Amino acid sequence: MRKRIYKNLEELEKLDAAVWQARAYRNRPSCVEVFRELLSRHAIEPLAAESLAETVARASGISALQLKDLLWEREHSIGP
Repeated sequence: MRKRIYKNLEELEKLDAAVWQARAYRNRPSCVEVFRELLSRHAIEPLAAESLAETVARASGISALQLKDLLWEREHSIGP
């Protein structure tokens, strides 16, 4: 009986942690918002026909492909 109660409590704690994590994820700013804020904070304007990602890459001193690779690596190092 006690073992079952502890198991149920453990499952409820995992569920609660997942709910809190989902809420935190939902309430954080999007990547686009973060990039725009970063660029505006440093007074960096996009060039004609330049995407937001290309502007971020240029401001960082790297190519758009390097930025894509860095973001891909970051996403896969964090996991789901």
